[in-house]
Amino acid sequence: MTTFISTILTHTPLWVWGLLAGLVALGLRQSRDQVLTLRRVLLLPASMGAWAFFSAGQAFGWRPATVAAWMAGAALGHAANRWLMLPRRVQALPDGRYAVGGSWAPLVLFITIFMVRYAVAAALAVVPELATLPAFAAAACALYGL
Repeated sequence: MTTFISTILTHTPLWVWGLLAGLVALGLRQSRDQVLTLRRVLLLPASMGAWAFFSAGQAFGWRPATVAAWMAGAALGHAANRWLMLPRRVQALPDGRYAVGGSWAPLVLFITIFMVRYAVAAALAVVPELATLPAFAAAACALYGL
């Protein structure tokens, strides 16, 4: 088992580890209070959602089932966010910018998206036939959306 895992890790391109380091740095930055423009407030969630969406399409093709599973995962994530009623520490400032409270949640989200994408890519590299299994594709796409 250790040889299998080490084989996967050693065959991972270097840029993937650079991406992970960048995501960790970005997540750590989100742990501090910041004052941002509306564009910057929206950029991060939009880009992470787009990354997850394009990951699903890239791995499983741009079929209606892929998009539907991703959207179901996104809807479930939205519902869970509303149900949990996490504190929303964002305040509009008079100058049009926003005071955003620091949180560790973005770091957790970034690492989770990275891990799901890494695990799916590794599984598809080892067993490419998984991409043709509807249950695997639906579960992976729903996780990407979530």
